[in-house]
Amino acid sequence: MQGFIDIYGQWIDDFGIDGYRIDTARHVNPEFWQAFIPAMTARAKAKGIENFHIFGEVFDTDVAALARHTRVDGFPAVLDFAFQSAVTDIVAGKAGTDRLARVFAGDALYQGGAAIALQLPTFLGNHDMGRFGHFVLQANPDISDTELLDRVTLGHALMMFSRGVPTLYYGDEQGFTGDGGYADAREDMFASQVARYNDNRLVGTRATTATESFRTDGPLYRRIAEMAKIRSAHAGLRSGRQVVRAQSDKPGLLAFSRMGDEGEYLVVFNT
Repeated sequence: MQGFIDIYGQWIDDFGIDGYRIDTARHVNPEFWQAFIPAMTARAKAKGIENFHIFGEVFDTDVAALARHTRVDGFPAVLDFAFQSAVTDIVAGKAGTDRLARVFAGDALYQGGAAIALQLPTFLGNHDMGRFGHFVLQANPDISDTELLDRVTLGHALMMFSRGVPTLYYGDEQGFTGDGGYADAREDMFASQVARYNDNRLVGTRATTATESFRTDGPLYRRIAEMAKIRSAHAGLRSGRQVVRAQSDKPGLLAFSRMGDEGEYLVVFNT
């Protein structure tokens, strides 16, 4: 154990890194994390690094199971797989908006409660499970291009304006969809020569991954950029307390408020 602590601590000393994302955190004994996390935090503090952040990857969609790793293991935060699962289901039309409201209601279970839930990295897809665009297409294979763009935009809006730290998977802003999980969700940003990537249906564009994908004028890129600009301009949308105002057991209305020093923001979605 001490050897690992020394190695990771030395990286902080040598390179002044900002934090650690801990892979497969659930598969390590809690006693290790109970020693490792305070040691890393102390090392960063001694280095003068402010806001050093550690979060664990715990692949579980149950809020109680996620929260356990903040209470027992001592993680300051975990990747919010419960949020990812709920947003996927409601945007695809498979669940009512109460599905996500129940996730938010579980914030009290985390060590530190709702205030700590503000630090949870929220996301829509990743390199292992697959891309959000793929999940939307999988649930609605005959969807029109317009509706595909709108539903994928809706998912990103839910992530951008709700509590947590929005975490984009590279290429999603370019409309990447992939064919599934793992290797099928790792398209190249440079011009690809992989046929199973290049035949994918992208979101908001007729382009393919056979050409380089660094454009900043695509419709999904511009929508995400505009939402990020709004979030950045209003502290209440980043760190404000969240209160659910409306939900339903059917697809449709979801509304919540974000409370900040500058006032209250009402955010309304229609799935």
